[in-house]
Amino acid sequence: MLLAQTGDGVARVGPAGLQLLDLPGRALGDYIVEGRLAELANLPTRKEIGWQQATLAPPVRRPGKIVIIGLNYRDHAAEIGTPLPAFPRFHLIPGSAVTAAGALVRLPAAAPEHVDYEGELGIVLGRTGRDIPESTAWDFVAGGTVVNDISARDVQAGENAALPMANPAVAKGFDGFKPLGPALLTTDELREHGPLDICTEVNGIVRQRSSTAELIFSVPELIAYVSSFLTLEAGDVICTGTPGGTGIAAGRFLAAGDVVSVTVAHIGTLTNTIAPPRNREGTG
Repeated sequence: MLLAQTGDGVARVGPAGLQLLDLPGRALGDYIVEGRLAELANLPTRKEIGWQQATLAPPVRRPGKIVIIGLNYRDHAAEIGTPLPAFPRFHLIPGSAVTAAGALVRLPAAAPEHVDYEGELGIVLGRTGRDIPESTAWDFVAGGTVVNDISARDVQAGENAALPMANPAVAKGFDGFKPLGPALLTTDELREHGPLDICTEVNGIVRQRSSTAELIFSVPELIAYVSSFLTLEAGDVICTGTPGGTGIAAGRFLAAGDVVSVTVAHIGTLTNTIAPPRNREGTG
């Protein structure tokens, strides 16, 4: 089942558009956290709208934590000349970085020049657990979504004058740097499809084209490893890593006006436009 959160409520994604469900006052995130997504399959539809008519929201508005997995695609490791990691590399970023499909993503005033895209499959947790075995890890997953793991590379590498220390959490955690959407594909169908094609375009030009078959560590391996250190909670998001074709590898970074689209097969296309920095950080 493919589900979306809109400004007009929760919707099932149908062949002709978005089927808005009769769920007054309820959000998709509520059903994810409560483990009740299956109930949405048979709820009546109050109206149907096209994608162009909808204002989308992220499947989860404010994850308790976002887990970023680094260097988890073989083709990405090859392009930057790095050996395959022996274990998953991960760090955490704030839920305040999340924004929706269609939203503007502003370049940060402190780091506007080396901002990069990273198209990824995002895994949304549907149950809370610690020390989760690989064999049962899928039981803790609500579904998959599309993520653009936008990153300020100079901040990430400690080469930014305003923050002269390597800080991946800030580099990837600026406001709006984690677009999620446009929809959530429930776990049963996510697993049914097997490896998923993934593609990132900037201004209509393909920059990344790969498949989740290139993952070094599988979704169950990631869940088991991360949960051996900390509790994963329902509503948390794991960004599973990005394939080859990143901007940093080619020395091409994003600028105001660029349109970035990330497509994951069977889930959809996440599109956001890059906007210039605000005159002052923290103002509207």
